[in-house]
Amino acid sequence: MTRRGPLGAATGLVIGLLVLAPVLGRGVVLSYDMVFVPDPPITGSVLGTDGSVPRAVPTELLADLLAHILPVVLVQDGLLLAAFVLAGAGAARLAPTLPGAAAAAIAYVWTPYVAERLVIGHWTFLLGYALLPWVVSAALGARRGDSIRPLLLWLAAAAAAGSTSALIATGTAVLVIGLRPGGIGRLAGVVGFAVAVNLPWLVPALVRPGGLPADPAGVAAFAARSDTPLGLAGSLLTLGGIWNPATVPDGRDSPLALVALVAVLAALGLGVRRVWDESAGLVVAGLVGLVLAAAGAVPGLDAVLRLVVVHVPGGGLLRDGQKLLAPTALVVAVAAGYAVARLAAIRTTVPYAVLLGVLPVLALPTLVWGVGGRLAAAEYPADWLQLRAAVSVAPAGEVAALPWGTYRRLDWDGNRVVLDPLPRLLDRRVLTDDDLPLSAVTVRGEDARSAAISAGIAAGQRLPDLLRANGIRYAVVHRTQPDSAATERALAGLPVLYRSPDLLLVELPGEVEPTPENEPWRAILGLGVAGLATGAVIVSRASRLLGSPAAND
Repeated sequence: MTRRGPLGAATGLVIGLLVLAPVLGRGVVLSYDMVFVPDPPITGSVLGTDGSVPRAVPTELLADLLAHILPVVLVQDGLLLAAFVLAGAGAARLAPTLPGAAAAAIAYVWTPYVAERLVIGHWTFLLGYALLPWVVSAALGARRGDSIRPLLLWLAAAAAAGSTSALIATGTAVLVIGLRPGGIGRLAGVVGFAVAVNLPWLVPALVRPGGLPADPAGVAAFAARSDTPLGLAGSLLTLGGIWNPATVPDGRDSPLALVALVAVLAALGLGVRRVWDESAGLVVAGLVGLVLAAAGAVPGLDAVLRLVVVHVPGGGLLRDGQKLLAPTALVVAVAAGYAVARLAAIRTTVPYAVLLGVLPVLALPTLVWGVGGRLAAAEYPADWLQLRAAVSVAPAGEVAALPWGTYRRLDWDGNRVVLDPLPRLLDRRVLTDDDLPLSAVTVRGEDARSAAISAGIAAGQRLPDLLRANGIRYAVVHRTQPDSAATERALAGLPVLYRSPDLLLVELPGEVEPTPENEPWRAILGLGVAGLATGAVIVSRASRLLGSPAAND
């Protein structure tokens, strides 16, 4: 077993180097939701204390703390490479032999799923994806009667990778352990521990003043879609189907999709029975993930999902269902490991073992070199850092990013779509439009203040008065974005604190109405810290109470 893990780690490292070669050491990678900045400030949005949706709590905090020790380029490169290495090593440890370990690592790492999530910038979730096989391995050990400590450790790590990662890891672990006579106490302890270590994001998410419920329109907007000629079912089964067609790697709409389908069906046909024998719970988790991934696009299931999104706190996590394919991907990978091991054990079928092992690569050759050039490195221009310096010395006050929007196309980043970096760059809260305009619908955001500003702009209110009425003291204008000229005219005559060809910082004079929802977040921060402390205590107690099988079984 000890040799399979290093082999998988080496396989993941090689794949990671092939994928990230054009960006490693060359600058930061900015792509959709992936935003890294130099010397990131520790702000309320990073801590989940400013009233915004805590989507990346506490993962961004951990990354930002690392970026205060190391250059941000090394931090980002290290985290992305770590996802490949951890994923490869974890999947390989679940395979039965060395050939199977290499095949499992390739099948888990070289997938459309990884490519699409990398391009869309879900780096925190990719870390959770990489941790999932380790969670499963520890859960299998706990089910066999081994110490539960490794499982608690990996669940804590998954919690650090964000809300969705924690949800998937905990659900999968529960299914793998399963219900056994006398084992309910141990299972309850695992769930209780998972809740405790997730308090840093659970508390801000559930007790968020001024928050709006998730928009049910997001169910259809973020529903999985066919990205191959195989239809929705074939796209999901081959581990693709993301809602955003702009993030789909080249070749998915070609006959190469049939190669991917052959690889998956061969792996499942030859190996899934062995996976079931080892862990029926893992196979069930894979099936549940497949159903949830398709739910938003299936009549009937989509209505149920809308009810969950609107009425269940945190239900919005399920809107982008395709990301819940992680357990499915792990089932396919482990099945591939068993299938290759089975074929490699017979001399006459060794060539088929090799072919099955490399089929994922043949099905998606465009994963290499930054997902076929989709990813590239960039350096923040000097004026962005000068703007940050100007804001840092200005009196306290929140900032609005204008023109009012969420995503930008920055010429110095190759005009790639990226989440506005200002909220990560500046040392105070930056309000942006958290609505998401798509081709067919606009998905409403969950911040009441942003919604009020959007409504005021739509109603033609005078921009300075509108911003002041919503507690904004400063405005930054991206001067190269669409509608920037009209925005500058609306702010004409205001005191200019910084100006460059790309950026404009102005101060809104006069009284700024306070934002009452900000005050309770000092207490929320304390609750978050208390959650971490509680988790640490439960680790210690649970290790003693649950570590021995005789204690509960």
